[in-house]
Amino acid sequence: MFTFASLAGASVNIFGGDQTRTISTLHGGDRELNRLGFLGSSTIMTGADFLRWDGGSLETAQSSSGWTTAIARDVEFANTYDANPDRADDASLYAGEAAGTGTLKEVFGAFSTGYKNMSWLVDGEDDKGYALSLLFPKGQTLQFDNNNTTVEISVLERNGNSDFRVQGILANGSIGPSVFISRAQTESTGWTLDSLEINGPQKVSAVGISVDSDWNGVVGIRILAIGDTDNGPDIVGVGTTVVPAPGALALVGAAGGMLIGRRRR
Repeated sequence: MFTFASLAGASVNIFGGDQTRTISTLHGGDRELNRLGFLGSSTIMTGADFLRWDGGSLETAQSSSGWTTAIARDVEFANTYDANPDRADDASLYAGEAAGTGTLKEVFGAFSTGYKNMSWLVDGEDDKGYALSLLFPKGQTLQFDNNNTTVEISVLERNGNSDFRVQGILANGSIGPSVFISRAQTESTGWTLDSLEINGPQKVSAVGISVDSDWNGVVGIRILAIGDTDNGPDIVGVGTTVVPAPGALALVGAAGGMLIGRRRR
């Protein structure tokens, strides 16, 4: 099903979220992230950094689901399914609400008004393992900026009581660099989330990762949770900074040169 990759990146640095520099806006029951700060880093992420995804998958011991697959959801404190879409009690309904389903595209894609809805999440189900993969649009990759205080990847996790691994997906589909995130490394964002599967609000925590050169060129991010030990992380959002792949930049440059040549003629 899913595998554990060895850890890499000796110069990878981890930063907890900084709630004093974090701002979000609640629209009814739907939450928009405006800005997210990190302790010890000057990086500020915005809501746009959590909308980088154009595809993905969710693998559990029970099933394998794609970006638009209708995934069966637990509601009202049930724990029938492994990792599955969940939502805040008063959040907007999923398109498949009547059928008890939700999709990864809904959870991690753009909400109807153009922001990532932080009131929608993937619930990890305590002792169940899973692998959540999120992919950049074709031609975009993660890039190392040679600055070990710049946050390139951020994960928002509900309750801050779980461990997980953040892994890079290579262009051939294999898993590349990996970093272990312990629950102690996450810090509160300053807001809480009370979803259908739990009884009461829990804090949303954030962690930022400054990657090293091993992460250059990865085409996506995978969140890996190991059953029995990681306590089922509940993933609210995954943010990152990306740039067009070198090949795409070369094509843009070539196209620009052709246009200039045509104009000169």
